[in-house]
Amino acid sequence: MPTNTPLVSIIIPTFNRAHLIGETLDSVLTQTYQNWECIVVDDGSTDTTVTVVGGFILRDARIKFYNRPEDHLPGGNGARNYGLKKAAGDYIIFFDSDDLMTKDHLQVKIDALFKTQCDYVIAKTKFFDSLDPWIEGRYKGIKEKLSAERFILQEINWLTYDTCIKAKLAKSISFNESLRSGQEFNYFSKLVLKSVNACFIEKYLTLRRKHEASIRTGLESRTKKMISAYTSCWITYKDIEHDAPLQIRKGLLFRCVDMIYKNRKIAFPYQNALIKTVFREFGFWEGVNFILMLFFNKHFNKGYAFRKNIIRNIEKKEAFGKQL
Repeated sequence: MPTNTPLVSIIIPTFNRAHLIGETLDSVLTQTYQNWECIVVDDGSTDTTVTVVGGFILRDARIKFYNRPEDHLPGGNGARNYGLKKAAGDYIIFFDSDDLMTKDHLQVKIDALFKTQCDYVIAKTKFFDSLDPWIEGRYKGIKEKLSAERFILQEINWLTYDTCIKAKLAKSISFNESLRSGQEFNYFSKLVLKSVNACFIEKYLTLRRKHEASIRTGLESRTKKMISAYTSCWITYKDIEHDAPLQIRKGLLFRCVDMIYKNRKIAFPYQNALIKTVFREFGFWEGVNFILMLFFNKHFNKGYAFRKNIIRNIEKKEAFGKQL
């Protein structure tokens, strides 16, 4: 095989998507770049997903089907991690079983990788008939500057299927299988700490479907959304605390603190662990102010002064550090 046609492993987790996955696999089959394998990992479907995918396997042996084994937790994360184990490609693309690739999805990414010699590339995604203003703003930030701090603190962002990553790098980290939402943020936070040698492709290569069943739009309430965002932020802090610089760790922790402050009626998990960590990472007085903020927020719907004190003390320390 020529060196300029590396094998690309496309990893697709699926669950009860018999009515949609056929369109996804059709978009893979019509790729202009042909040296790929497509690894479909089923997460316990009870519909006819197995039959649908089986029909595609008969048409093209490059499509492979696996059931998620019991040593991986239920959910898309466990399926993706198992797919990583089975992947034989030089590059990895994560994709979803309800979205579509443009015909040049693979070719554009591989061409960019060879042209730039990057560890991974980042392209763009849009809905079938519209743009997502939130992600468009984050894409704009990537062009300005890509850094681990800017991604982890969410000044920039991209979606799971936007990347194509060198297999060695992709397999050096894993998806956190305990997370039900925010898993891509967790995975890519680990990625950017290992490498920001990436290039941005100003082209839409994925068409994303809007539907009620998705995890992001299917969460039942604002409360669940906030708990999900907070949990993703806290778990990501725990996953990277030994690898991330102090500034990034503090930024993640303050996002947790700020979510608690702004949503005083929500009972957020991990608060005792968060209190201990704030003391350790920020210092004694910031920890005291955090406890007071929690108390006044809960009992008197106040706490702004203590949140402000936390910010003021952090800024003073940072300014003093720059003078040394």
